Amino acid sequence: MADVFTEFELIDRLRAGAATSGRLKTGIGDDAAVTVPGGATATSVDAVVEGVHFRREFSSPSAIAAKAIAVALSDLAAMAAEPGEVYVTLGVPPATARGFLEALADGFAEAADRFGATLAGGDLVSSPVLFASVTVVGHAGTEGEMVLRSGAIPGDLVAVTGSLGGASAGLWLLEHPDDRLDADRPELVQRQVEPEPRLEAGLRLGRVGVHSMIDVSDGLVADLGHVAELSGVSIEVDSRLVPVQVGVPEVAAVSGLDVFRFALSGGEDYELAVTLPAAGFDAARAALIADGLDLTRIGTVGSGSGVTVVDDVGQITVPNGFDHFSG
Repeated sequence: MADVFTEFELIDRLRAGAATSGRLKTGIGDDAAVTVPGGATATSVDAVVEGVHFRREFSSPSAIAAKAIAVALSDLAAMAAEPGEVYVTLGVPPATARGFLEALADGFAEAADRFGATLAGGDLVSSPVLFASVTVVGHAGTEGEMVLRSGAIPGDLVAVTGSLGGASAGLWLLEHPDDRLDADRPELVQRQVEPEPRLEAGLRLGRVGVHSMIDVSDGLVADLGHVAELSGVSIEVDSRLVPVQVGVPEVAAVSGLDVFRFALSGGEDYELAVTLPAAGFDAARAALIADGLDLTRIGTVGSGSGVTVVDDVGQITVPNGFDHFSG
């Protein structure tokens, strides 16, 4: 029989690895966490489920924990909120090996600390499948410092941080090993298995006055669709301007899939898409380049509704982004 943790041994492991913060007065181990925040707070909940968001054959326990934390914190990045407290509800199949759970528990504490957050509590339950539901709380001095999806206005530019398509190309590589693509494999796979939330970029973009912001989790076109809907505007994306991660075109060629499938619809890159005044673009880009990240103009905001994608010929159709409830 595998050497397994008891519930309370695992709680002790999580408590031992968790850092502290000035806001957190009582953390893991009591009935509830006690914090004393100032200003405004933003709260988001995200979940990763085995077989949907990760697979044990592709990801180490520490990578699973890091992805769970990162995808939740990415929502705070899109709000221009400073990361604060992290709460993890962990569902564990019975008889999960002790060594796996030790590494998983350590991974949650290490990831929270690495991203500047504090592991403050959560819950443990028995589950037929491994999952982690992560609640994150972010902070800002005032409500007005946070950036919403609903602030885009006609005349804005649309821009995106970093490059796109890497995570979905990485997933394709994991599912379809191909010796011809070994040179492109490590960075693309890493993008899928252990993403990085753009926390500092979100704060910097908030400070320079972007009008709206969203993280690219379900695919660029799908996520910009949320901005268009909540802002009551239309968005046009020029596909020729979209920054595609190095290695993605090669994966597209071998897979037989269009590069747009990865860059515009793939999702899980956790870059930030923003709208902002044209006059503020250079300042916004300079703020990110100083930290080693680029900002690329990819389109415009107009009156109307919905998102259209164009190329040098005209409007084109791209696949829908990820939807948990689509067939």
